Amino acid sequence: MNIEKTVIDDLNAEISINLQPADYQPRVEKALKDYRKKVQMPGFRAGQVPASLVKQRFGKSILAEEVNNLLQDSIYKYITENKLEILGSPIPAKEDQEFGDWENPGDFRFKYQLGLAPSIDVTLDKSLKVNYYKVDINDELINRQIKDLARRYGKMSSPDVSVEDCLLYADFAELDEAGNVKEGGIKSSTNVGIEYIKDQATKSSLIGLKVGDMVTVDPHKLTENHQSLAEMLGISHHAVHHLDSQFQLTVSDVKHIAPHELNEELFTKLYADGSVTTEEQLREKVTADLETMFARDSDFLFKREFALAITEKLNPQLPDDFLKKYIAISNDKPLTEEIIESEYPIYAAQLRWDLIQGKIINKNELRVTADEALEHVKGLLKSRYASYGLPLDDNELLTALAKETLAKKEEAKNIYDFIYDEKILALVKENCTVEVKALPFDEFVHKVQH
Repeated sequence: MNIEKTVIDDLNAEISINLQPADYQPRVEKALKDYRKKVQMPGFRAGQVPASLVKQRFGKSILAEEVNNLLQDSIYKYITENKLEILGSPIPAKEDQEFGDWENPGDFRFKYQLGLAPSIDVTLDKSLKVNYYKVDINDELINRQIKDLARRYGKMSSPDVSVEDCLLYADFAELDEAGNVKEGGIKSSTNVGIEYIKDQATKSSLIGLKVGDMVTVDPHKLTENHQSLAEMLGISHHAVHHLDSQFQLTVSDVKHIAPHELNEELFTKLYADGSVTTEEQLREKVTADLETMFARDSDFLFKREFALAITEKLNPQLPDDFLKKYIAISNDKPLTEEIIESEYPIYAAQLRWDLIQGKIINKNELRVTADEALEHVKGLLKSRYASYGLPLDDNELLTALAKETLAKKEEAKNIYDFIYDEKILALVKENCTVEVKALPFDEFVHKVQH
């Protein structure tokens, strides 16, 4: 076997593979023998079909399969041994660049196109300026939060139908594209304060409901805070940013709560440790809690701002023509040229960021250990149970639940990606120029959602 690489330019190359019978024939003979043991044909007992008949009937397809397996093994071994950084997977060149006779097999030659990753050197220093957006915690937000806290211990009633300042207890079920409850989709039970919904159409759809009524809602229009939505649906903050499903909301109860007076009795109920004894201290505490609540969204924006800034600065070039071919070939469904052209900029932007992120991780030797992932999930679970009023302090149970979560491949990937993001952002905050900008609540939410 002979493998040769031809460099076309900095981002494209070709691999030419020359096979001789000695390279593939032993594999083909073994495959024929194995197949003969299990093949069944009329007139012969299992395993007794003549080898010549098996070769005549199945030899060509077995030859093609074994040659293809040999090619794949050889290509990736060559890529690994030569430390080639490729994008996507090798693509077979045009048929007219192949050589060989499948009817009378002898020497074969195959060519594959490679898309090469660009050379990137990521240096994090003060020359890179990144905006860090925060919510301007004003009196309106503070008053709203205090009203919510007062309602926790207010006087509750159960009206027949919901009105604007009611609290709906509801069951949520994720819907598929056809509008049916999605099998294995997100399900949760939570409550929704109607008066705080900004989207008027969504708010109107929740007024006049009684127990058992169902409506379809866009969860992003129920609350503008991603952390609140994550807790509402029982999913990770990271997952919220990629959630685009509609949900079925089924009313399980309707409540109206008259807020508790702002007095010493309420302060003690809210903060049993005695840290709050006056309305002024309450406002200070609420301000700090709001800053913590919005921190996740601020970090999300910061990551996005950094990704845009560093990508613009480095401007890594990609083998665009190769990648468009790769997208067309690797997609399960046929894609038109128009679809590929329209979606490629999004794909390329994500790929550039993935490459830059990988360089940052490797250059700074960032690692996420299994223990870090486990402790992170335990923290998420503890916080989630606490939000339901169910404190979970059993460390063994928390550990078991966390391991169960990490056993799910997709969830584990999201957790590790999130922790890597946190480590990268910590590096950026430490090494780059961070400009903090306070935005009004509505403007901040708009920026998060767009």
